[in-house]
Amino acid sequence: MIKARRFSHVTFETPDIDRQIAYFTEINGLALGDRVNGRAYLATKHGDLAVTLEAGSQARCARLAFQVAPETEFDDIRKGIEAEGLRCEARNDSVPGVAQMLSFEDPKGTVCEVFAAQTPIGEPRAVAGIGPIKLGHLAFVVPEPKPLADFYSRVLGFRVADWIQDWFVFMRCGPDHHTINFVKGKRTQMPHVAFELKDWAHVQVACDV
Repeated sequence: MIKARRFSHVTFETPDIDRQIAYFTEINGLALGDRVNGRAYLATKHGDLAVTLEAGSQARCARLAFQVAPETEFDDIRKGIEAEGLRCEARNDSVPGVAQMLSFEDPKGTVCEVFAAQTPIGEPRAVAGIGPIKLGHLAFVVPEPKPLADFYSRVLGFRVADWIQDWFVFMRCGPDHHTINFVKGKRTQMPHVAFELKDWAHVQVACDV
């Protein structure tokens, strides 16, 4: 088992990368850290990578990145993935701030990226828009939530925070109530992503924005 400790960043594919960069920098309040090889890397105002954007034929959530304990050996991450019978791919310097990561697919086809060490991709700076301090959680609609909950528990060490009957599960890998949730629906999709703000005053500012 891998023990994910933190939700690091998410990768979205989009048919209009310029429009998404404008949204995330001018409204959401992330900072453009780098743009290279058709990808854009967006950080919080503290300099931490939160969102990666890349071109795609349709808007979708393509990858989720999780950090394990920083002292974890790379080979131990690989062994934890392969012990579950999963095929994984190693990549070096694939995103700013992460030298090594391993990736594999979850049952619905979303790629999970796992790494131990990460550094900020920029210095703290003032930002436009709302200005979240970190990526909070993601929600997915899936035909059956339980197989996904079992997979994330078994492979990534997630814990169940709450079930609503058998159709909605909240899961976490850190101190927050949930990092990811799965709700039952007819079509697999990601209906929302949440970002954390510093305090309630910033929530009120977000409403004004």
